[in-house]
Amino acid sequence: MSDAFVRNESQAASEPDDDDELPAPAARRPRSRPLSRQRRLRLLGGMTLALALLAGGYALLPRVLPAYVVEGPLVQQTTDSGGTILWYTSRRVNEGITITLGNGGTAQPVENDGRRHRAVLRDLNPSQAYPYTIRLGERTLAAGVLHTNRQRDEPFSFAVFGDSGTGSRAQYRIAELVAAARPDFVLHTGDLVYEGGERRGFRRRFFEPYARLLERVSFWPCLGNHDVSEPDFAAPYREVFELPENGPAGLTPEHNYWFDYGAARFVVIDSNASEDDLRAKVAPWVLQTLSEPRLRWKFAALHHPPYTAGKYQPDERIQRALVPAFEQVGLDILFSGHDHIYLRTQPLRGGRIVPPGQGVVYVVTGAGGAELYEERRPEQRPAYVAALRNDVHSFTRVSIGAERLTLEQIDWNGRTLDRWELHKSAGVPAP
Repeated sequence: MSDAFVRNESQAASEPDDDDELPAPAARRPRSRPLSRQRRLRLLGGMTLALALLAGGYALLPRVLPAYVVEGPLVQQTTDSGGTILWYTSRRVNEGITITLGNGGTAQPVENDGRRHRAVLRDLNPSQAYPYTIRLGERTLAAGVLHTNRQRDEPFSFAVFGDSGTGSRAQYRIAELVAAARPDFVLHTGDLVYEGGERRGFRRRFFEPYARLLERVSFWPCLGNHDVSEPDFAAPYREVFELPENGPAGLTPEHNYWFDYGAARFVVIDSNASEDDLRAKVAPWVLQTLSEPRLRWKFAALHHPPYTAGKYQPDERIQRALVPAFEQVGLDILFSGHDHIYLRTQPLRGGRIVPPGQGVVYVVTGAGGAELYEERRPEQRPAYVAALRNDVHSFTRVSIGAERLTLEQIDWNGRTLDRWELHKSAGVPAP
């Protein structure tokens, strides 16, 4: 058999019949061509335009969507006949916002300043709860219940804590417990918003944790060292809060102020000031403000403790400039923070322990939410330390009756860490 015959035979055997299905031809891989510089620029320009349109649309959303309350309501400066309510909206609203008291009550005047809104309520009755509703047109934005101050001879209670504004789980837990305790007001000893009191931090580290408190009772703040950092120097503090302008002459208004509740007076001091200002301006103001004979209970609050036993040394500036004034007016308790612990001293006069009622008790209540600090070993603690806890976050609850003051330190599990009482005879004002 010839080679030609074999090749033909083999070729014939390998060729398919007409009825056989032909295999699909292999797909050809297109050759990749590099993009020209002009085409790359066109693509890049298109992507940039798309992103710009997206960003622009996002920026326009607050103007397009209905306005809503993003911060507040915040109750400020309650008295036995009224109070102030503040809130911030998601966008500027200069008309159409109303606030009414009760069901179907008369609309109260609202002052609008862009996103910030303010209502001053007057002619109310003491010891009353007033439901209020904030509306934009027919739409409800927020609601709460404002509590006016109790009358002079009625029992009342308040909560005190500081060093809280971190947005931590501990801060939220303490806030929850304070709200459940239903105090008549809250006194804060400083460091409201870490790290430096920036305005952008207030929503997450102040308004949201304390929402249940802020909508119903006054929140009286104090400036801590973390509230006065550059470049704002406490400007956000002054914007957010509405505080009395009754402080010492020559110092920034609202940094130092006083208020009354019942038969008690509270003085709030900015201890970030220089020692010269504390001695020359604040101390005389303290003497004048707390020397009225009708005052039965006298309290002060500042950030830096003159007596403590935690991470920090006692603040000798405060000892030299202000403690003599506290002792002269017969101050009952000075509340402070800065040290992230709880500490209560024995009654002190001139740094020495004296019998109850003859000296000032110093309470450090700085365990409100920030990381706790170490305490000193027992052998290193000053003899004036009556109680100290640094192992758990906590807040101070003070209850005042006609003749008795009861102070309790409550931890974040709701347990009482410390309890102390001060008694005064009825009808006899503090010295």
